[in-house]
Amino acid sequence: MSNSSPTFRLATANDLPAIVDILNQAIRAGGKAAYTEEIDLAERTAWLGQHPADRWPVYVVKQEDEIAGWCCFSPYRPARKALATLAEITYYLHPRWQGQGLGGQIVDFLVQQGPTLGYRNLFAVIMDTNEASYRLLEKKGFQRWGHLPEVAILNGQVCGQVYYGRALATLK
Repeated sequence: MSNSSPTFRLATANDLPAIVDILNQAIRAGGKAAYTEEIDLAERTAWLGQHPADRWPVYVVKQEDEIAGWCCFSPYRPARKALATLAEITYYLHPRWQGQGLGGQIVDFLVQQGPTLGYRNLFAVIMDTNEASYRLLEKKGFQRWGHLPEVAILNGQVCGQVYYGRALATLK
Protein backbone atom coordinates (compact mmCIF):
# COMPACT_ATOMS: atom_id res chain seq x y z
CA MET A 1 0.00 0.00 0.00
CA SER A 2 1.22 3.42 -0.91
CA ASN A 3 1.27 6.24 1.61
CA SER A 4 1.09 8.92 -1.08
CA SER A 5 -2.14 10.49 -2.24
CA PRO A 6 -3.34 9.77 -5.75
CA THR A 7 -3.39 12.45 -8.41
CA PHE A 8 -6.34 12.99 -10.71
CA ARG A 9 -6.16 14.49 -14.16
CA LEU A 10 -8.38 14.66 -17.20
CA ALA A 11 -8.00 11.63 -19.42
CA THR A 12 -6.64 12.00 -22.95
CA ALA A 13 -6.60 9.68 -25.94
CA ASN A 14 -3.12 8.59 -24.83
CA ASP A 15 -4.67 7.16 -21.65
CA LEU A 16 -7.15 4.96 -23.48
CA PRO A 17 -4.96 1.81 -23.62
CA ALA A 18 -4.68 1.89 -19.81
CA ILE A 19 -8.41 2.63 -19.41
CA VAL A 20 -9.28 -0.28 -21.72
CA ASP A 21 -6.87 -2.60 -19.90
CA ILE A 22 -8.31 -1.77 -16.47
CA LEU A 23 -11.90 -2.16 -17.68
CA ASN A 24 -11.14 -5.46 -19.41
CA GLN A 25 -9.51 -6.82 -16.28
CA ALA A 26 -12.77 -6.13 -14.41
CA ILE A 27 -14.75 -7.79 -17.20
CA ARG A 28 -12.52 -10.89 -17.07
CA ALA A 29 -12.80 -11.04 -13.27
CA GLY A 30 -16.57 -11.27 -13.60
CA GLY A 31 -19.38 -9.99 -11.40
CA LYS A 32 -18.21 -6.38 -11.41
CA ALA A 33 -19.50 -4.99 -14.69
CA ALA A 34 -22.45 -5.78 -16.94
CA TYR A 35 -20.20 -6.32 -19.95
CA THR A 36 -20.07 -9.86 -21.36
CA GLU A 37 -17.26 -9.18 -23.83
CA GLU A 38 -14.06 -7.21 -23.58
CA ILE A 39 -14.02 -3.63 -24.83
CA ASP A 40 -11.70 -2.51 -27.61
CA LEU A 41 -9.80 0.71 -28.11
CA ALA A 42 -12.14 1.93 -30.88
CA GLU A 43 -15.18 1.65 -28.59
CA ARG A 44 -13.46 3.59 -25.81
CA THR A 45 -12.23 6.22 -28.27
CA ALA A 46 -15.83 6.92 -29.29
CA TRP A 47 -16.87 6.84 -25.61
CA LEU A 48 -14.23 9.41 -24.65
CA GLY A 49 -15.52 11.66 -27.44
CA GLN A 50 -18.96 11.57 -25.78
CA HIS A 51 -17.50 12.85 -22.49
CA PRO A 52 -16.61 16.52 -22.93
CA ALA A 53 -14.34 17.64 -20.09
CA ASP A 54 -16.49 20.63 -19.18
CA ARG A 55 -19.62 18.55 -18.54
CA TRP A 56 -18.92 14.79 -18.38
CA PRO A 57 -15.21 14.51 -17.60
CA VAL A 58 -13.20 11.31 -17.53
CA TYR A 59 -10.24 11.25 -15.15
CA VAL A 60 -7.28 8.96 -14.77
CA VAL A 61 -6.07 8.23 -11.27
CA LYS A 62 -2.31 8.09 -10.92
CA GLN A 63 -0.51 6.44 -8.06
CA GLU A 64 3.27 6.08 -7.94
CA ASP A 65 3.58 7.34 -11.53
CA GLU A 66 1.24 4.74 -13.01
CA ILE A 67 -2.40 4.83 -13.99
CA ALA A 68 -4.02 2.96 -11.12
CA GLY A 69 -7.59 3.55 -12.21
CA TRP A 70 -10.06 5.82 -13.89
CA CYS A 71 -13.40 7.42 -13.15
CA CYS A 72 -15.97 9.54 -14.89
CA PHE A 73 -19.31 11.30 -14.86
CA SER A 74 -21.94 10.33 -17.41
CA PRO A 75 -25.34 11.80 -18.29
CA TYR A 76 -28.59 10.18 -17.28
CA ARG A 77 -31.30 10.52 -19.92
CA PRO A 78 -29.73 13.67 -21.39
CA ALA A 79 -32.73 14.63 -23.53
CA ARG A 80 -34.75 15.14 -20.36
CA LYS A 81 -33.49 18.49 -19.12
CA ALA A 82 -35.20 18.21 -15.72
CA LEU A 83 -32.57 15.53 -14.93
CA ALA A 84 -29.59 17.70 -15.94
CA THR A 85 -28.27 17.98 -12.36
CA LEU A 86 -28.10 14.19 -11.94
CA ALA A 87 -24.94 12.36 -13.03
CA GLU A 88 -23.87 8.75 -13.03
CA ILE A 89 -20.43 8.00 -11.63
CA THR A 90 -18.23 5.16 -12.78
CA TYR A 91 -14.91 4.06 -11.34
CA TYR A 92 -12.50 1.19 -11.95
CA LEU A 93 -9.20 0.27 -10.34
CA HIS A 94 -6.37 -1.89 -11.61
CA PRO A 95 -6.36 -5.08 -9.48
CA ARG A 96 -2.91 -4.16 -8.09
CA TRP A 97 -4.49 -1.11 -6.39
CA GLN A 98 -7.69 -2.66 -5.08
CA GLY A 99 -8.24 -3.06 -1.35
CA GLN A 100 -5.90 -0.22 -0.41
CA GLY A 101 -8.33 2.64 0.12
CA LEU A 102 -7.88 4.15 -3.32
CA GLY A 103 -11.50 3.42 -4.30
CA GLY A 104 -12.68 5.57 -1.40
CA GLN A 105 -10.41 8.40 -2.49
CA ILE A 106 -11.84 8.18 -6.00
CA VAL A 107 -15.44 8.37 -4.75
CA ASP A 108 -14.49 11.29 -2.47
CA PHE A 109 -12.96 13.06 -5.49
CA LEU A 110 -16.12 12.54 -7.57
CA VAL A 111 -18.32 13.82 -4.73
CA GLN A 112 -16.12 16.92 -4.42
CA GLN A 113 -16.09 17.55 -8.18
CA GLY A 114 -19.84 17.04 -8.64
CA PRO A 115 -21.03 20.48 -7.47
CA THR A 116 -18.38 22.25 -9.56
CA LEU A 117 -19.97 20.64 -12.63
CA GLY A 118 -23.48 21.64 -11.59
CA TYR A 119 -24.63 18.28 -10.24
CA ARG A 120 -27.00 18.08 -7.26
CA ASN A 121 -27.14 14.28 -7.13
CA LEU A 122 -24.83 11.46 -8.08
CA PHE A 123 -25.65 7.82 -8.58
CA ALA A 124 -23.82 4.62 -9.43
CA VAL A 125 -25.24 1.52 -11.06
CA ILE A 126 -23.54 -1.66 -9.91
CA MET A 127 -24.15 -5.34 -10.30
CA ASP A 128 -25.71 -6.80 -7.16
CA THR A 129 -22.84 -9.31 -7.18
CA ASN A 130 -20.29 -6.51 -6.65
CA GLU A 131 -20.18 -6.46 -2.86
CA ALA A 132 -17.01 -4.39 -2.67
CA SER A 133 -18.61 -1.50 -4.57
CA TYR A 134 -21.79 -1.39 -2.57
CA ARG A 135 -19.86 -1.51 0.72
CA LEU A 136 -17.69 1.35 -0.55
CA LEU A 137 -20.64 3.45 -1.70
CA GLU A 138 -22.51 2.95 1.57
CA LYS A 139 -19.37 3.93 3.50
CA LYS A 140 -19.22 7.13 1.43
CA GLY A 141 -22.80 8.17 2.20
CA PHE A 142 -24.59 6.72 -0.80
CA GLN A 143 -27.95 5.09 -0.20
CA ARG A 144 -29.60 2.27 -2.05
CA TRP A 145 -32.12 3.99 -4.34
CA GLY A 146 -33.30 0.99 -6.29
CA HIS A 147 -32.80 -2.60 -7.33
CA LEU A 148 -33.55 -4.22 -10.65
CA PRO A 149 -33.62 -7.89 -9.64
CA GLU A 150 -32.63 -10.69 -12.00
CA VAL A 151 -32.25 -8.45 -15.05
CA ALA A 152 -28.87 -9.76 -16.19
CA ILE A 153 -27.07 -13.00 -16.90
CA LEU A 154 -23.41 -12.58 -16.08
CA ASN A 155 -21.05 -15.52 -16.41
CA GLY A 156 -24.02 -17.86 -16.40
CA GLN A 157 -25.41 -16.38 -13.18
CA VAL A 158 -28.71 -14.49 -13.00
CA CYS A 159 -28.15 -11.24 -11.13
CA GLY A 160 -29.48 -7.73 -10.85
CA GLN A 161 -28.39 -4.13 -10.81
CA VAL A 162 -28.48 -1.83 -7.82
CA TYR A 163 -28.72 1.96 -7.96
CA TYR A 164 -26.91 3.84 -5.22
CA GLY A 165 -27.35 7.59 -4.95
CA ARG A 166 -26.27 10.56 -2.93
CA ALA A 167 -27.52 14.13 -2.79
CA LEU A 168 -24.80 16.76 -3.03
CA ALA A 169 -26.99 19.81 -2.44
CA THR A 170 -30.45 20.55 -1.20
CA LEU A 171 -32.93 21.18 -3.98
CA LYS A 172 -34.59 24.59 -3.85
